[in-house]
Amino acid sequence: MSKSSKPELKLPASAEPEEVVKLITRALESLVDDERYREGVTRVIPGAGMVYGVRVPDLRELARQTIKTYPSQPDIVVEIAEACWRVGSREHSVLAILILAGMKVLTPEERWELGLRFLPDVGDWETCDQLCMGLLGQALTKKPTYMDSLESWVQDPNFWVRRAALASTVVLRRAKFDAETLQSLNQRTLGLCFDLLDDKEHYVRKAVDWAVRELIRRDYDLGCRWLMARATDELTTVARSTLKKSAKKLSSEDQARFLHKLDQ
Repeated sequence: MSKSSKPELKLPASAEPEEVVKLITRALESLVDDERYREGVTRVIPGAGMVYGVRVPDLRELARQTIKTYPSQPDIVVEIAEACWRVGSREHSVLAILILAGMKVLTPEERWELGLRFLPDVGDWETCDQLCMGLLGQALTKKPTYMDSLESWVQDPNFWVRRAALASTVVLRRAKFDAETLQSLNQRTLGLCFDLLDDKEHYVRKAVDWAVRELIRRDYDLGCRWLMARATDELTTVARSTLKKSAKKLSSEDQARFLHKLDQ
């Protein structure tokens, strides 16, 4: 298949979810045409399990076609996504999330419950972040009380759950809450970042940096004040390194002020 061609997924109007997944798997196999890309994905996303080497835009197109085939059968589409998830390959896992993320009929409660159902099986950063962006974070943008759960995850022994606590807040840029609610969520996001600033896991610390950068985009003054306050804390070398990366999102003047305070 040409790299410029869109994948075509011919699904029956009525079929068992497991049979649909078999057809999806054949479509994935037909899209495998670049061994260097597959090797690159395997290298960049350790822990992803079996990797076909299909690009995310193609997975999005397969998800779109799956949803479009069953417009009046949302329960079937959810079952197809769950069956995809059970296969366990990198592509099946991401596709399952993209299918659910693209279902406009799902309520915030349904997105959250599906996200919780999938989360214990997450084993790599790509799947974790897709899950947060498409399900957990999307639920948070509609129902701020889910922040209570995210705050409880900072002590979870599974570091992908700890990363998810942070990654789920990134989607708050899409939230349309009133100013007071959003301010509270932003402050609580920084609380999560503070709690996980010294986390022993690289992927959690990377998520701290990501969450702080995104918060600066949402509320520059709040993010700047928080970083300046941290600059006078007693910080470990690891925490200092993480904060220096986050500070790159500040203006050049504020970044210089932060670095000066940090080095005093």
